[in-house]
Amino acid sequence: MTLRCAILAFGFLFSTAAASADSASSKLIDQMQGVYKHRFANAVYVGEGKPDEPYQSEDIVEIVRYDDQRIYFRAELQFYNGHTCSISGIAKYDQGHFVYRDPQAPLPGEAPCTMSISTNAGQLSLTDRINGSASCHPGHCGARGSLSDYTIPTSAKRNIRYMDRLKASTEYKQAVDELNTK
Repeated sequence: MTLRCAILAFGFLFSTAAASADSASSKLIDQMQGVYKHRFANAVYVGEGKPDEPYQSEDIVEIVRYDDQRIYFRAELQFYNGHTCSISGIAKYDQGHFVYRDPQAPLPGEAPCTMSISTNAGQLSLTDRINGSASCHPGHCGARGSLSDYTIPTSAKRNIRYMDRLKASTEYKQAVDELNTK
């Protein structure tokens, strides 16, 4: 009888802990879900002794609930001289943030692309410096682009009014396919 009680108690504690984690991840998804946009002045190098050519850029980060433990995200970030970072996928909740592990094999001598998505102090944060050094640069960014320590104010978040189009996009479908082939 005692062993049976111990098994039941363990099962209850395990299911309570799992439900608590689901609750925390679900609340965080509710806080993060939306589209974040930041417009800013940018420039292209024209040549020695000539002024840079200015233009307007816009960073876009989309976050969508995939399920209670995972989010779909897409980031299109702009940098000087027309360089960009472009990444999308499905990230899983892990101790207060979401972690994306790129299923693509890294370039020879490079670490696998791993990125964290979190919120802190009114900022949405993306970083590929989980293990100390940038891990997503060569595969997802141009020479001047970086996914290291990127932040955008959470006040920049807006509701996504184009959810059907987003879920029909090539990026979303590819992310789901990658998740289902793991």
